[in-house]
Amino acid sequence: MSTYAVNMTQVEYIVGEMAAISNKLQQTLSQLDDGTAQHLSEWTSDARTTYDTAKAKWDAAAGDMVLQAQNATTALGQIHESYHQGERHGVSLWDQ
Repeated sequence: MSTYAVNMTQVEYIVGEMAAISNKLQQTLSQLDDGTAQHLSEWTSDARTTYDTAKAKWDAAAGDMVLQAQNATTALGQIHESYHQGERHGVSLWDQ
């Protein structure tokens, strides 16, 4: 029979860290975009068109990365809550 253990303090910590990572990703991407916008305003050649095409792909991938980090945070929070509900239910069985 398999056994396992869940350290709920560690799960709570990881949920907080995942949320912080998602926020940091968004902030960093925003700062990067703001910093390059100043220099790109001077570009008018094919280099600008090529950059815009590459940036659109980058933005889509970066947005997906942030979304996946947020989804992981949400899922871990739900796992945490479900585990607590199961534990509370198990304890309540002894009270009957």
